Amino acid sequence: MNHLENLQLGDLWKPRYYGNLFNSRQHDFHNFPNQIGWTLSNDTLEFETETDISFNKFLQSWLFFGLLSTILGKPAKKLSETLVSEAGYINTKTLNGYLEDWRNDVADQDTHSRSLRMIRAQVALDKARHIVTEYCSEDGKKVKPEGHPCHVHPYLGLSLMVLGETLTNAKAKIVEKVGFNIRGWHGDAMEGWGTPSCVLETMHREGWCRKLVEILRLQLRSHATSILAAYSSHFQTEARTSYLIEGHKDCTEEKCKLRFVGANGEYETQHQLTCRSHRRHPDHSKDDQSCIMIGPRIDKVVTLIKNHRVPLLEYDKYSGTVDVVEHEPYMPYATISHVWSDGYGNPKDNLLWKCQLDFFDELFNEAHKESRSGERRLFWIDTLAVPIHENDKEERRIAVRQIHQVYTNARYTVVIDKGLGQMLPADSYEGTAMRILASGWMRRLWTLQEAYLSRRLYFAFASPGDGEKRLKNLEDLEEMYPKASDILTSNIPSAARTYFHNLLGNDRRARINELPAGNGTDILASVWRAARWRTTNHQEHETLALATLLNLEYKNTKFQDAGLIKRAAKVEDDQLQGMMIDLWKLLDKTCPGSIPPGIIFLPGEKLKDPSFGWAPKTWMSNEELEYPDPLSNMIGAAKLVPEGLLVQYPGFVLHAQNRASILRVNESSFHFPSDSTLLEWYGVELTGLRNNPPKGNEKDEKQLAIILCRPKPKEIPEIALLVEIEEKIVQKSFSDKHHHSVIYHVSYDQRVKIWRETNGDLLSKWRDYITTSIDLDEKSVSGDSKREDKMICGEALDSDQRWYVGGRPLPDKPEVKPVEQEVKIPAPKMTEPGHIPIDSGQNRTSRPAVRSVRKTGPIMMGGLGGPKPVSLRPNPVTSTARPTSTAVAAAQHALVPTSEPSSSSSTSRQQYPVQHPDSFPGRSPRSRSASAVSSTSTTSQSISTPQHRVGSSPSMAVQTPATSPPEENEHSPSRASGSRIPVAKAGKVPNGGHANGSAK
Repeated sequence: MNHLENLQLGDLWKPRYYGNLFNSRQHDFHNFPNQIGWTLSNDTLEFETETDISFNKFLQSWLFFGLLSTILGKPAKKLSETLVSEAGYINTKTLNGYLEDWRNDVADQDTHSRSLRMIRAQVALDKARHIVTEYCSEDGKKVKPEGHPCHVHPYLGLSLMVLGETLTNAKAKIVEKVGFNIRGWHGDAMEGWGTPSCVLETMHREGWCRKLVEILRLQLRSHATSILAAYSSHFQTEARTSYLIEGHKDCTEEKCKLRFVGANGEYETQHQLTCRSHRRHPDHSKDDQSCIMIGPRIDKVVTLIKNHRVPLLEYDKYSGTVDVVEHEPYMPYATISHVWSDGYGNPKDNLLWKCQLDFFDELFNEAHKESRSGERRLFWIDTLAVPIHENDKEERRIAVRQIHQVYTNARYTVVIDKGLGQMLPADSYEGTAMRILASGWMRRLWTLQEAYLSRRLYFAFASPGDGEKRLKNLEDLEEMYPKASDILTSNIPSAARTYFHNLLGNDRRARINELPAGNGTDILASVWRAARWRTTNHQEHETLALATLLNLEYKNTKFQDAGLIKRAAKVEDDQLQGMMIDLWKLLDKTCPGSIPPGIIFLPGEKLKDPSFGWAPKTWMSNEELEYPDPLSNMIGAAKLVPEGLLVQYPGFVLHAQNRASILRVNESSFHFPSDSTLLEWYGVELTGLRNNPPKGNEKDEKQLAIILCRPKPKEIPEIALLVEIEEKIVQKSFSDKHHHSVIYHVSYDQRVKIWRETNGDLLSKWRDYITTSIDLDEKSVSGDSKREDKMICGEALDSDQRWYVGGRPLPDKPEVKPVEQEVKIPAPKMTEPGHIPIDSGQNRTSRPAVRSVRKTGPIMMGGLGGPKPVSLRPNPVTSTARPTSTAVAAAQHALVPTSEPSSSSSTSRQQYPVQHPDSFPGRSPRSRSASAVSSTSTTSQSISTPQHRVGSSPSMAVQTPATSPPEENEHSPSRASGSRIPVAKAGKVPNGGHANGSAK
């Protein structure tokens, strides 16, 4: 690994030389194992041997010297002489010269010879990578424990990974220079060769946050060289022994538990390390009270915010005061982006320590000189400018909505991260970029929007010395990238640039420079990629932060007050899911067609609502996207419809005797042919958890299908979806009776990996099984066979097949008998002479002033206070049937009494129109079904409002924070009648209706 000069790892993880058995004249790379007595099974990828050659010596001979000889065209003997030190260790310092020779040789060849050489190199690299990732990577399936004959020493495994990634990168750079345009033979230079266990163990041992290590592994795509670079970027720095260790001892791979707390266990605002009041300062004294807390006059801040003005702050270092200044158009000011866990927050008051404000002033002084922002150093920081007290809730709500405007209009933003503040900026591009990528600031959700919205970003590092700059301008850093990436030895600069993409770098540039940006689908895909690595201590802030970043008007949504929830309050999962549903509805309403269709393939738990069973519960999944990236291979645009998300993707419908043939107990894979020739077979492996699986006595009896993210999967496993077919919808055309199309309404079951099987032995075995199953089917008809038929066949669908993707319908709730109550209703009064009450009779001489009735069901009050017929429209909670004709739909619609919403309603309700699937370009209109029937308006007298579900109205109403139904006021007709509306308990009622007033 000595060829990676910028890493400066010294003697860390030096692999020993076990010997070289590869002879370039006698041995062939692909047959080398068999030639020396190590037999490799292509089916199981297991090695067997009867020789005394050690496994480490065999692998080093084959996958180090043999691979180098095959690709570079150099004798293996010469390579072993120049790449081994006198001390008996591998030394790759001269590898750079060999790579330059390879580039020159390829450039001198003719096009045909060059192409064949690149193809041979790619085949050898693919073979070597397959073995290395399985036997050397920490997560490899064939990794053997120490003492096993096939155990690989971790240092040797690391050297094989780094060499493979070096050769892969060099090949990509050579192809880029000399040209090579044969599709399918290029390879992926960013694809890693594995995760080195020895490096991860060292990081854990030195106190690195385990959550950070896991995120780096996923972000860098298990690229061993890049993981080395991430470790090296913090090696021999002050942060290595302080920030990375302090507070992270209890962290896990799932969660970082860093939080600065005081003696009483509560959050504590931190002093600067240079302040004597800091507990780690050499001259620290508990009695030292020289550093005090300072803040603005909060009444001035509140007044400005109440008038929808932005309060700016001005700090006077000498007087120790913070003045409040009203922002005027074109007034230059700075913003600060920080992480609360670094100690720059204050949950009790809008105050900060004087040492912190002095530190800000130093940074502003340097940034002002570079940005030429004038002498007045105005700034904004949430800790001081967003009211925190309980009686300022409304102003806090307004201030949170101003965040988008605040960062967009700022002249520049200074990024303050405690870890970066203890490190000097590196001399190389990749060193500085890796330090930013590994910082705590890069892992917080709120800082994502702050970076995206800022015109200019400065990162605050440690001060190199008096008069030297400590701020690193993002744009200056990015200007170093082209030169840094033009090297053959590694793609570390490209991997380090992950930080730039995780800041929405390209989209941010387009926004700042007012250049044409990508469509809404591309922007949301970019936001998703960046947000998945972020976290927040308050889950309810997720939707609020995303809506702020996307500049959505989120008033009257369930998350509009998420920033006001007390920190000690627990937000239930159903509330969080309701917030996420509102966000998706708001996106579809504000930016129609912006929802990426590839989102249905993303990992993570899904929302429970059947109409949103395609949507992950959170954008902060912390999971790697599988191959191929579903957000890069998208077909058309997705549309939100009552049944779920309408997408266009290829797929297979699976045909089998029963579902048990596909989802067999204790088996995680199955296979099937795609046509009658039995030549094209696909294997499927179940990878994810099932979404809302059936419980109790519920049975899986629906037909299964597979949605592919692109047509015709290759030999490399690709991500796909296993779904249940709820309904097959056939759409016809009035103008062409022979034309029809099919939409599959499916429920999300689980994620799978699918690949085309090419193993000849397996294909022959499976073909025999199919023919045997056909013969078995004939015998079973005559009763001659009792054997279970497990044959599966796949029906290939078009590449633009349409799907309604939703979730599994929730089971009906058990019936609950209504509790009878006596409700006293005063007798109606005579309002006109000669008026006879409805319930009076000739034989009745007198009537009591009050009569008793038993409440057994809902009574809807008419306009004059009398009873109103109960709606006969199907209950949207339990009804899943779909009328198949327009006439039936119209008949049902006619049974529903409609009325305009009452003006007396105290709660506003916002409607989110949904685009119908017929709006797809080139699609003929289809017959109207129940999914297209408009819902009636909900009146203020309704007992309750049914939630939007599969098979219900396509109108998707977003509840305001007051989730309870609007109460009737004193002017409503029902109150004027002097009657109480009897409300039944939840459950069925004797007349066949439900407690919400709708018939079953």
